Amino acid sequence: MIAQNEIEDLSDSSLERRIADAKKLLIVEFWDPWCGICAETAPVYAALAKKHMGKAIFAKLNMRDNRASSDKFQVYVTPTFIFFRDGKEVKRVGGLIDHKDLEDEFKKNF
Repeated sequence: MIAQNEIEDLSDSSLERRIADAKKLLIVEFWDPWCGICAETAPVYAALAKKHMGKAIFAKLNMRDNRASSDKFQVYVTPTFIFFRDGKEVKRVGGLIDHKDLEDEFKKNF
């Protein structure tokens, strides 16, 4: 069981099920361990997850280890944040994003 304050780690084998089973807004960060922008954005995403714990589901997927998912969702920019609701993609934001912009996207899609 994943603690509420953690960002879930997803994989090729768990992503589709998580999207289908999500009862709340699900935000998945597609990231790469070699991506400097991903490293800069990680604390921003963690702060957003902590602030809105319980309101949405926050997850991440390592694209280097899970190429099938990044190919399926056509993710070419890292990081990419995909917002899912009711099993469907509703928003996508990619590249370097600051805290305010990510927060604004969350509020628009919540």
